[in-house]
Amino acid sequence: MDDEIRTFADGRPSAPSYEPQARARARERLMAEARGGRRLRLPRLGWQTAAAFGVTVVLVGGVAVALSGQNTPGARPATSVVLTTGELNPRPDQFILVESDTMYGAHSVNGSGGESRHLYRQHRKIWKSVDGSKDGLLLTEGREPRPWPGEPLPADAGNWQGSQWNRLASCPDRRGSNRDDYAYLSTLPADAAAMRDRLYQPVPQGKDISADAAAFTRAGDLVRENYLPKPQRDALFEAVKAIPGVEAAEGVADSSGRVGVALGRVTDYGVREELIFDPVEHMFLGERQTAAGEQAGAPKGSVLALTAQLDVSLVDALPDAPDAGADASCTAETLAPTPIPSETDVATSEQPAAEVTITSTMEPPTAALAAGPKPEPTDTPTPGGGPVPEPTRTVTPTPAGS
Repeated sequence: MDDEIRTFADGRPSAPSYEPQARARARERLMAEARGGRRLRLPRLGWQTAAAFGVTVVLVGGVAVALSGQNTPGARPATSVVLTTGELNPRPDQFILVESDTMYGAHSVNGSGGESRHLYRQHRKIWKSVDGSKDGLLLTEGREPRPWPGEPLPADAGNWQGSQWNRLASCPDRRGSNRDDYAYLSTLPADAAAMRDRLYQPVPQGKDISADAAAFTRAGDLVRENYLPKPQRDALFEAVKAIPGVEAAEGVADSSGRVGVALGRVTDYGVREELIFDPVEHMFLGERQTAAGEQAGAPKGSVLALTAQLDVSLVDALPDAPDAGADASCTAETLAPTPIPSETDVATSEQPAAEVTITSTMEPPTAALAAGPKPEPTDTPTPGGGPVPEPTRTVTPTPAGS
């Protein structure tokens, strides 16, 4: 099974992928993707070199700092994640940059009824305003696709090369509890019971999805391509564990090989969905989806999705992206909440030549939360109201002692 697991990149609702425009939009809507921004690149020691010496590379004040892991008695396993920099403490005017590799399943049906499916892969960078007041950016870069387990790679999977920028519109005043900026996420409950209540918001009418499935989907939305303070991470981890049907599995690797605790459940369509967390810090490492039943349409145990959230950092400004695609999601008079997807969702592209229907065999990686009361804070709280140190800083989950 491990041979089938490879890296990838994917993310938020409404941001395009590496495919041609129409198909990309359909796929991204289905997979609920988005993310982007200016990149402060870590100096490439070469991660092989860094890992060999148990080194974590971070940015503090724009300067790269290498911190070695400590192999002390009772230390954590070599494959666990160590945060040598402490927690990020962003300023309201900054951007959070999240870098990910993703792999998700894609089904397509052409105008003549022919069907194909494969695993599409991306490397993603998303820049998001800390207080939600400014637009963000998403950069997606195509990676070589993988065949659907047990099937050959279809010809229509070949158009994966290239990259694309997309602007991410910000309208926190209208997104309500759909907000995913740090200022809002830092106000979520730090208590597991209250966080569980937050996950169990009412399911939109007309959606054929259980309350437990919706709660698990909301949990994934909160951690995917986001950064939560540790109190909220701890509360979310415990809240997800308490969802009926969720089971914990230790020693599950993300697409980069980091090992963590997977909290997962089996969907009605036979796919086991797992969110992988560091067992101590509860940092989100990535997600995995595997075939658990015949409905999945793949050999049991085969990997249908695998991701890794590689790096989270703070930057002061967005990169220059003059060709970034526009995002009209905030231009409407009112912003209707994107409904939680049902257990099987279909998105249809607008390609005139051949109508393409892309059907997910799993719940999309992101689904907007049901609308709730508008959050009051739009600023990032700072301890004691004082100045925030380290204007630029990176938290890189890195295998310790490897």
